[in-house]
Amino acid sequence: MQLKDLVKRIAAVTLFLLILQPVFSQENFVPGYLIRLNGDTLRGFVDYRNWSSNPDQIFFRQSPGAPKSAFTPLSILGFSVLDEEYTGAIVETEISSANINNFGHERELQIQTDTTFLQIMVKGAKSISYYRTSTGKEQFYVRQGPSWELLVYKKYLQYQDGQTLIGENKKFVGQLTIYLRDCPELQLKINQTGYQKNSLENLFLAYYKCTGSAISFHKKTEKTTLEIGVMAGLSVTSVNFTSSSFPQLVNAKYPNSENFTAGVAFDIILPRNHGKWSICNELAFSSFKTSGQYADKYQTTYTTLGFSYLEMNNMLRFKYPLGKVAIYLNSGISNGYAITVKNYKKTVSLFGPQTVEEANAINGPRKWELGFLAGLGVKFHRFSLEGRYELTNGIADQVVLKSSVNRVYILLGFRF
Repeated sequence: MQLKDLVKRIAAVTLFLLILQPVFSQENFVPGYLIRLNGDTLRGFVDYRNWSSNPDQIFFRQSPGAPKSAFTPLSILGFSVLDEEYTGAIVETEISSANINNFGHERELQIQTDTTFLQIMVKGAKSISYYRTSTGKEQFYVRQGPSWELLVYKKYLQYQDGQTLIGENKKFVGQLTIYLRDCPELQLKINQTGYQKNSLENLFLAYYKCTGSAISFHKKTEKTTLEIGVMAGLSVTSVNFTSSSFPQLVNAKYPNSENFTAGVAFDIILPRNHGKWSICNELAFSSFKTSGQYADKYQTTYTTLGFSYLEMNNMLRFKYPLGKVAIYLNSGISNGYAITVKNYKKTVSLFGPQTVEEANAINGPRKWELGFLAGLGVKFHRFSLEGRYELTNGIADQVVLKSSVNRVYILLGFRF
């Protein structure tokens, strides 16, 4: 399996996971309220999605059985649901790419106007809000009278001493210096503040502590969480070869190898989206051993191959709750290093004086194995059961001999 094929497989499954999110979306009406354009409060139920990107439309109903209605940032002043507040706004947004591979050399911003619901981070005499666009770019705004002012920050490429470096337009530092000027002792903290949600939140909390003024609302920044667990189960491995020069390997019949596998898992649960997305990392042990034989009219070749691996698996997981259980899908890569190797071939001649030759079955077997992973599982409380497929670039590392290793896993897991 070529690296480009591996990348294509991972991209395809990841895209499939992303497509699944809206497909599996379901209504989630919870108590909340709207603020009408005239300032009146309308209580009822908001369809809450724990949005990762700020919504530009929400659905609301006044009672559990009432029909739902759609509201946009122009039809209401804002809304509140659970511990979150949003305000409708027309704002300037910077649209240059946040991907370092697509940075330009322009220091100035590329501005467009968006209409969205800004998420309130801290509200009071001085307020700050947050906007994550549909492309994943994060931007922040401070309240200036009835409008919101964009805090300016941009990364770009610049040449310096013959090198291309990353430059930063940090105009937001000067904006915050002016905005929070009634607490001059904050200047050092302002200079050290990064253009990130938790850093700006801490700055504004320090401002309110400095001035002694009251905070009317504060949304604590959500953080990633870590789940640690163990898993164990059964692996079923098949080995295949492709070559015109090694018929004794290609034509031998290798039975599947059934083996025990186990490992530890470290799941990084991403914030927002009700924790549906996570990055799953595993350190696992896997192995296989299989023997085959091939005979022609001159000789019989007996081959035994056995490898034990210490594997690092890295996957993206999408989880969807269904009552007390949740189904999930994984996609990612595996990196396995062979810690023990059985690489044996015995050739027995069939004519004349019988001779027996013993040698390595494969010259220079590959010790580092790269693979593609995809799995489907179900989780109940702390327990999980998963079926997983793995395809790797195999054990042969020769131009004239190609191999692949296919594995199917049945894994039982437990998260602490």
